[in-house]
Amino acid sequence: MTMSFSRPALAAVVCTSWLLATGCTIARTYQDSPLRGDVTRIVPGVSTRSDVLREFGPPTQIFHQTNGDAFVYTYARLNYSSLRLRDPITGTNWFTYTRRFETRDRVLVLFDFDGVVRDIAWAHHTQELPPL
Repeated sequence: MTMSFSRPALAAVVCTSWLLATGCTIARTYQDSPLRGDVTRIVPGVSTRSDVLREFGPPTQIFHQTNGDAFVYTYARLNYSSLRLRDPITGTNWFTYTRRFETRDRVLVLFDFDGVVRDIAWAHHTQELPPL
């Protein structure tokens, strides 16, 4: 007994087995929490450590330096997608496509020994992250 497939049926079988051999991963990762507060409310030479903590909450990192402390606030986002084609029988990987976009928001606040803000720097980039 022989089986014969019409051309459309054979194409459907090939497409179905191809789809079964495809792996797809989409991920969105967030590290820490979105930065809160308004950096323009922190004034160098006037604002204190208490003002910064009230505005932004606890920092992600604290550095003790020779000329005062530094608070670092960080929020990271990662969008990741991957498509993998592999042989359903042998498991051999035929093709892998990966797309990864990562960006961060950061605020750095430098204090003098008295706890008064010396300088503040920030970069907000997570809103620029393209969709998956």
